[in-house]
Amino acid sequence: MPCTIVTPVGNNPEKNAAMRAFGATVIEFGKDFDEAREKVEQLQAEQGLRYVHSANEPALIAGVGTYALEIFEAQPDTDVILVPIGGGSGACGCGIVRSGLGSGARVVGVQAARADAFTRSWRGAERVVGERADTFAEGMATRVTFDLPFGILKKELDDIVTLTEDELAEGVRLALRATHNLAEGAGAASLMAAVKLRDQLTGKKVVCVMSGGNVDQGTLKRVLA
Repeated sequence: MPCTIVTPVGNNPEKNAAMRAFGATVIEFGKDFDEAREKVEQLQAEQGLRYVHSANEPALIAGVGTYALEIFEAQPDTDVILVPIGGGSGACGCGIVRSGLGSGARVVGVQAARADAFTRSWRGAERVVGERADTFAEGMATRVTFDLPFGILKKELDDIVTLTEDELAEGVRLALRATHNLAEGAGAASLMAAVKLRDQLTGKKVVCVMSGGNVDQGTLKRVLA
């Protein structure tokens, strides 16, 4: 089945190469995720394509929710789940499953301080649009909130924490050093958030969702340097 994916200009070249290797048509457009998303919406309208949104997609939220189910199957007495938030589908899955199982676990989102539109919207009285999404953690680099996940997370999310670029970079190094996993910025964010919140988390059973390992060599060299 043909598939077209739009990424921002300057997107992770290794991720783009992997998508092309799977057979997708990859178009590079715009300065960030949201300009690329707007291009997708234009193409969808012009060509009558099936639009698989990165967050406003019930099937996607159900799909990522399966890892939350695995969390509770493996560790039913989980106290806290730390999960990165870009569009919010992963955090939605964790919240829906937690509530569906009747667990008392808290679901805490993690965002980049330089891409915190969701954080400000969730904490504030109205949804905001960010001026920029200036973070190397591309999985969290969004300037807007999305209707479906935002509505779910206003109900399901217990708290949210933001990380600086230095903290996100330290998260990548920590994941390598402590877990021997190569995580991208968004993937390592939950682990670094646990370090930042360690005083609150003492004595609790904590799950850190490591959501991706698509870090390109250039970024990895900068982080490790």
